[in-house]
Amino acid sequence: MSSGPEELRAKMVQIAGRYLERVTKEVVQLRTLIDNAASGNLDVIREIEALTHRMHGSGAMLHFDEISSHAGDLERMAAGFLASGSVDQPRMVETLGKLQAALDKAVAERGAPNSAT
Repeated sequence: MSSGPEELRAKMVQIAGRYLERVTKEVVQLRTLIDNAASGNLDVIREIEALTHRMHGSGAMLHFDEISSHAGDLERMAAGFLASGSVDQPRMVETLGKLQAALDKAVAERGAPNSAT
């Protein structure tokens, strides 16, 4: 029965690796969306909100606290922009930079490849 906790740990490492791979791809998509957010198109902001919501929640569950925190900041920002109808795209770009740095750090700590940089 001693293999139970080891198997669980191995599965969690695998899940965490897949999360980092997914978020690496999603940050590329997010960068494009944020570039397009300057137009003020609220559909783009909705996409940003949905994408960052998923990053935020999954990151928190997997203890990628820094990634989760910055994704949550972007999610709340997008929700605020939707509520006000006004978009502060430079603020989003700044927070995206923090998210990218947190992702790069997590990837380096795990030794996983990061194709977004």
